[in-house]
Amino acid sequence: MNRERHRNRALFLLLCSALLAASANAQRARESALETAVSHTTYDLSREQSLQGTVLSYTPNSTTPPIGAHVMVQTSTGAAVDVHLGDARFLTANHMTITPGSSIRIIGESLPYGNGTMFFARLVQEGTQVVAVRSTSGMPLWTAGVRGGSAANSNTKQGGAR
Repeated sequence: MNRERHRNRALFLLLCSALLAASANAQRARESALETAVSHTTYDLSREQSLQGTVLSYTPNSTTPPIGAHVMVQTSTGAAVDVHLGDARFLTANHMTITPGSSIRIIGESLPYGNGTMFFARLVQEGTQVVAVRSTSGMPLWTAGVRGGSAANSNTKQGGAR
């Protein structure tokens, strides 16, 4: 009887160990999946792409999320890509004028947004002019220069930066 009791106890401990190990593996798998999902929703320079084409349309104040300036670019393959540029006032303050029919080059990344994806610009180039609209980590640059007026004038008020 004692032997059977000892065997049952050993079987119980073995079963508990197996359940704990399975639970730990499941937790690691969930954490890994979460890390992968988060890494694909944040801006990453290693995934940047260069998008070149012709401006089909430019909307300075789109009401379609994400709100702000959008440009529709037709690539050489014929695909039309909607690109989020940020705040149109930031582009204007940096003397960037985007006109339909012109050639444009955009460096950025396509990220999940809503039910699909959106191409988020980091650098916008039209002709020889280049404007950075996001930092290398994907943070908007327009928030610093548009609030109290244009970015071009923000350092000239009151004698410049202090």
